[in-house]
Amino acid sequence: MIHAPHAGLRRRIAWAILVCATILAATRPGYAEEKASCKTCHTKQVTLLATSVHNSFNCQECHGGPSTYSLSPDEMARYTRPTAPGEVRPVFQHGDGFTGKAKRADIPNLCGNCHADVERMNPYGIPTDQLSAYWTSGHGKTLKKTGDDRVAVCIDCHGSHDIFKTNEVTSRTYPANVPETCGQCHGNAELMGDFDLPVAIVDEYRRSVHGKLLYEQGDLGAPTCATCHGSHAAAPPGFASVRTACGQCHQLESKFFATSIHASQEEHKGCVQCHGGGPDANYHLIERITKPASALIQKYKQLMAVDPNATGEEVAEAIHPDPKRIINNAIESCTECHEDLEDDESLPKLFELIDSIAAAEKKYVETASYLDEVGRGVLLIDHQRFKFEDARTHLIALAPLQHTLDLDKVSAKVKELDKICDEVDQELTDLETNLNRRYAALAPMWGFCIVFSIALYAKFKQLKKKYVKPLP
Repeated sequence: MIHAPHAGLRRRIAWAILVCATILAATRPGYAEEKASCKTCHTKQVTLLATSVHNSFNCQECHGGPSTYSLSPDEMARYTRPTAPGEVRPVFQHGDGFTGKAKRADIPNLCGNCHADVERMNPYGIPTDQLSAYWTSGHGKTLKKTGDDRVAVCIDCHGSHDIFKTNEVTSRTYPANVPETCGQCHGNAELMGDFDLPVAIVDEYRRSVHGKLLYEQGDLGAPTCATCHGSHAAAPPGFASVRTACGQCHQLESKFFATSIHASQEEHKGCVQCHGGGPDANYHLIERITKPASALIQKYKQLMAVDPNATGEEVAEAIHPDPKRIINNAIESCTECHEDLEDDESLPKLFELIDSIAAAEKKYVETASYLDEVGRGVLLIDHQRFKFEDARTHLIALAPLQHTLDLDKVSAKVKELDKICDEVDQELTDLETNLNRRYAALAPMWGFCIVFSIALYAKFKQLKKKYVKPLP
């Protein structure tokens, strides 16, 4: 018979042994479990997500699956330790509901789960038509029609985990970054070759007036790919809509071109017919024809310093050679309709229009130079400077007006400019003439003063000799 005290002691000993055995078992390798999350293995992606506009999201919203996993130390080591060369890491089973990395063809609808949800996007003021707009784009239509997932999808333009707001310089859709973003595909010769698309357009854009504004002057208001082609509904504007695309910025040019004979002709390519860079370009090498008035004046002064006797043609060529050069580049495309340029009156009229503007520019820079020359003297010419500003206004107005291709309208504007320049020239000449007359009127007075001074000095010498005796 076991006494009670001994039984109690034995039970306590048994419990102690059980606890020790449990502790020992728990400390054996492979027994204890650890909590693993997406960050355990996908550190880079989680870090990028934390810095992006989606930093409040969790991985499961796009990829599904549990948020944490319980793994033994041995299992944890299998998936996290460095692999030896040639060793293949075992595939981790993420569990039920895990969708994994989305297929490229599924990405538009995946992003659209949120971005097409009005209720979800409303608090952020984000439009919800991007998905529907995407399916109207060249990218979306190709994806839906052919299933070719090499076309651009959301992550190509916005990134996957590192998505930033458009106004952040790190964003792929920041204005200064848009050409490079589009250039990832449209600058890829192999990819563009498969789609029978030109690969030179990105380089043409960089060399265009728009590209130079963006890259050289840092003007974020300069047109980029998205300005003309759209963003989510990206599509090349047809020639019928080119004027509308360009007219977003060049409103007067578009308005005047609408009145020209070419505007009603379906075969005419619109703005890019002349401004597209010539027959070997792809309509993205847009060149600037109009130059600031200050640049014309500066070039004229440089020419006068080298050749004061330059002819009118030499002046026109020196201060503004671009119009004729660009039109000459475009002549080849003109022959698509104007087959016989020798007998066709259109081309001579066009060059007459250009020559008329060139003559107006010559008149303007000559008057500007005369005004500057007189202004360095003693004459006050504020009135003439103020009047000359009207000439500058007319000069600027000639740039859009020439798109009417109406020689009469251009000539009328040129006459207005010439009239002001003639008036300013005449007023400056009158001021100089009056100044010279005043100088001439002063000549007798100066002569009298000189003669009187000489006579006075002679009298002084005479009196000095007569009345002033030298000291002994």
